[in-house]
Amino acid sequence: MKHIGFDIDSTTTHISVFSDRGRELKHTKVATREADLVAFMMSVSGPKQVALEESQMADFVTRIIEPHATKVIRCLPQHNRLISQSEQKCDREDARNLAELLYLNKLKAVHHAPWAYRQLREGVRAYWTASRDLARAKSRLKAFYLFNGVHCTGEKAYSSRYRAGFIQQIENRSGNKQLLEQLYLHMDFCRTRKAAHIKILKELVPCVHQEVRYLKTHPGIGFIGSCTLIAYLENGWRFKNKRKLWRYCGVGVRRHESAGKGRRGASRKGNRYLKNVVMTAAAAIAARRKADNALTRMWRAGVEAGIPVDRLKRNLARKVAVLAQRSLRFKEGYHDDRVVTTQ
Repeated sequence: MKHIGFDIDSTTTHISVFSDRGRELKHTKVATREADLVAFMMSVSGPKQVALEESQMADFVTRIIEPHATKVIRCLPQHNRLISQSEQKCDREDARNLAELLYLNKLKAVHHAPWAYRQLREGVRAYWTASRDLARAKSRLKAFYLFNGVHCTGEKAYSSRYRAGFIQQIENRSGNKQLLEQLYLHMDFCRTRKAAHIKILKELVPCVHQEVRYLKTHPGIGFIGSCTLIAYLENGWRFKNKRKLWRYCGVGVRRHESAGKGRRGASRKGNRYLKNVVMTAAAAIAARRKADNALTRMWRAGVEAGIPVDRLKRNLARKVAVLAQRSLRFKEGYHDDRVVTTQ
């Protein structure tokens, strides 16, 4: 078995080949084009496995070389300390280190979902990007008003119904009306783009419409939250236990301890889209006026017990994540009795 490391750039790819005894057989540089990559793979005889770091070009290269390799591993760059923290940092050394780590079996592969989930994941990421762009456009609009001394609160400044009145205030203060109109044009474009991405998501979910229907029965989870959970948790069996699920959702515990001493705190890593969904669901559950479900009752009991709000909200978000995973695993909706059994 030969072990091959690919260091991929947009135009060239450095390749290092190791033997089954851990010796470097050769190093070469080829153009990052389909014909050149296939020609190299065909030139290496016998069984071979390839390692490359996850990047923008990784999917393209993987699809090209996969038919010509025994195994292709796309690994997490964050875990390759031999490469990222090496004093000898160049394309040739990176390819050699990848091949060496592959030979030593010290690479952590990236999970890649089936095609249907990958399409949904791309749609979800595009929606969240459009949502952030709209939020930024709104923030810039209000910042412009504040710069000109117009204090506007709430959503009125974004509405077309009140737009003329706000523009008139800017004119009265000798503000730049043309700049304001451009900000409104950009905000309207972002709003239209966000609506278009919602439409795209609705076209992608028919294959998982039952899972969406089950997740929408959970308090605090709507259509977008359901799509996000399905895109990243897939059929619910991706994570073996709840602690791995919590870490991936960004609601785990960060520990720095030694000999029984140290500190703990909220995780700063994880999937930001999933963290947004479960934390938003926890906030919605906490804000419900009626305690008509077990999660809201759990929130109020925790508040009465004096548990800090931040900690309590994170615990509630964990509960939401576990319940959502169970729904995806066993194809069932929300039930109050599951809240106790999934502690």
